[in-house]
Amino acid sequence: MVIYGDYHTHTIYSSGKHKRKHATGSILENALFAKQKGLKEIAITEHGFLHKLYGLQRKNLEQMRKEINEAKLKTGINILLGIEANIISSEGDVDLTLNDIKNFDFIIVGFHCFAKSKSLKEYFKFFLPNILGFKRKKDYKRNTLALLKAMDKYPIDVISHPGVKMPIDFSEVAQQAKKTNTMLEINGKRIAYKENDVITIKNAGAKFIISSDAHSANRVGEVRKPINFAIKNNISNNDIANMGKRINYKNYKN
Repeated sequence: MVIYGDYHTHTIYSSGKHKRKHATGSILENALFAKQKGLKEIAITEHGFLHKLYGLQRKNLEQMRKEINEAKLKTGINILLGIEANIISSEGDVDLTLNDIKNFDFIIVGFHCFAKSKSLKEYFKFFLPNILGFKRKKDYKRNTLALLKAMDKYPIDVISHPGVKMPIDFSEVAQQAKKTNTMLEINGKRIAYKENDVITIKNAGAKFIISSDAHSANRVGEVRKPINFAIKNNISNNDIANMGKRINYKNYKN
C-alpha cells in the first residue's frame, strides 16, 4: 500500500500565537520530506482560524502561497494550500467565510475541543457535551446532524479524524459523504472507527483517505498506523481515495 499524497500536514503556520511551539517545519521542509518518502503531492492544512491555541492567521495566507510556489519549483512536489477548519456549531457552521473558501485549494473539517464556538449557547449545547465525553443518543444525533449540514453547506474535501471527541452515526455520515464526494480520514494519530463502522462506510460507497496529520516535517508521509488499520479491517485500495492515485478536490484548479 503506497499513498500518492499526504493531504493533512501542518507547519509553523499552525502555531498562531504560539509560533514554533506546536508545529515545527516549514512548507519547504514538508515538501522535501514528502519527496524523500516518494510522495507526489501534499496539502498544507493548518488549523482553522478559530482554534484558540494554534489557529492560522489570515495575514499569513499570501506569504504561504508564495512559499508554496517556491517549494513546488524546488522539489517538484505539487502542494495544495489547505486548511483544517473547525465545526463551531450544531448547525454545521465552520470557521470559514465565503471569501476564505476562495483562498484555499483543499478543505478539511473536523471537531476540535479548543476551537471557539459560534456562540455561548453553542458552547453549552454542542462543545461541552463533547468535551465531557458524553455519548448519549441525543449527542450522536446532534453531532451527526452537524456534520451532515456542514457537508451540505461547504465544499469539504475531507472530514478529519471522524468520531474522535465527537461521536457520530457513521451510517448517516457515510451516506452524506458519498453524496457530496467527501472523504473520511483514517488519521495517522487518532482512529475512532470500529469494525462495524468500516463495513458501514464501505457499504455506503464512501471513500476513505489516509493521512499523517503531521505536526513536524519528518512525520509527513508517516502513515504506517492507518495502513495497518486498513489491512486489519479489509479496506482495499479501491476504498482509499489516495492509494496509488491522485485524488479529486473541489476547489483546486490546476
